[in-house]
Amino acid sequence: MPAPITLPPLDEQQQADLQQRYEKAADTETRTRYQMIMLAQLGHTAPRIAAMVLRSEDTVARVLKRFLSEGLDAVPRRTSPGWGRTITSAWEAELLRVIELDPARRWARKLPTGRAALLADYLGQQTGVTVTRETVRVGLHAHGYGGLATELDVTTQSRRESGLSFRKDYG
Repeated sequence: MPAPITLPPLDEQQQADLQQRYEKAADTETRTRYQMIMLAQLGHTAPRIAAMVLRSEDTVARVLKRFLSEGLDAVPRRTSPGWGRTITSAWEAELLRVIELDPARRWARKLPTGRAALLADYLGQQTGVTVTRETVRVGLHAHGYGGLATELDVTTQSRRESGLSFRKDYG
């Protein structure tokens, strides 16, 4: 069993800063983490705090340890940097250029799976950035060419026959 984490008492200024950060937290997760510090200041243990705030004991222990070592600035949840962006501005510019070549833009609105894959291949050859057809679809959607279709399946066909639509018609 790990040793309990005990926080030293906060002085009046630190207490006021903690209260202010708690009240002005931009998201619920950050507010919950400041609440963990407040509950620890009241003498609650990590397992008891975890039960009260509905988080794991590991999360509570991690937050309390970060507070002890780095102060209040370390309390909010840290986000991972994630993957770097695959597409470049040159890729996006070429995508938009190719779309603008079709005056009716019919194919940009309803891009069959095979056509999206061909466009992904073409853009890869032109820009050196290899992407999937889904990246092409997302790129088009980001520039207002939403509602892109892939191959029809039975569910989609049934919706069309019944008149139900789950996307805006750009036609």
